[in-house]
Amino acid sequence: MTEPSPAEIESAIDRAWKLLDADAPGQVAGLLRPLLERGVADLDDRADLHHLLGVACEDLGERDGMVAEWLEARRLDVEGDAEARELGDAEFARLIQDALDELPPALLERLRNVPLIADDRPSEEMVRDGTDPRILGLFHGLSMPHETTLGPAYPDTIHLFQRNIERVTADERELREEIRVTVLHETAHYFGFDEDELRRLGLG
Repeated sequence: MTEPSPAEIESAIDRAWKLLDADAPGQVAGLLRPLLERGVADLDDRADLHHLLGVACEDLGERDGMVAEWLEARRLDVEGDAEARELGDAEFARLIQDALDELPPALLERLRNVPLIADDRPSEEMVRDGTDPRILGLFHGLSMPHETTLGPAYPDTIHLFQRNIERVTADERELREEIRVTVLHETAHYFGFDEDELRRLGLG
């Protein structure tokens, strides 16, 4: 059985995203699984295929399949982390702070007790709970408009995932801008903005 070529894999991935956009996730497995069965040597390509299969399972409501595919995608992403991070911890933290400094002081005060955690990518536990392993950031908790006088049911936390942000950016300028957008996107979730509102603000 011949290993699929890079061009064949790229074409299949592009087609799979189009199927997902067309609300046809059921066709994605038939497109991608034969490629994996033929053997894909490149770690990034294999991770991309498993991640897409997980997205298709999510759209189909197949949670167990989604988690299994996303755990494999995460494992391959970790295995493929041969190079050092593009930014050190201190520089990444500084860029996060730069983005937060764009917020009005009154909003910063409301965020004072909300931890902002920087990590490479979501943990295995988070993926098992249904988090996409390639998500750039995540607000976990109750948004401010839904808090009660009794306090949130669980701690509010904002996560930023450095390796995932680096994956989707081509150079340092894009990397810095994506950090800014992701920080503002997740803090806006805390303040109650939904995805449509964030897209209108340019933070989608």
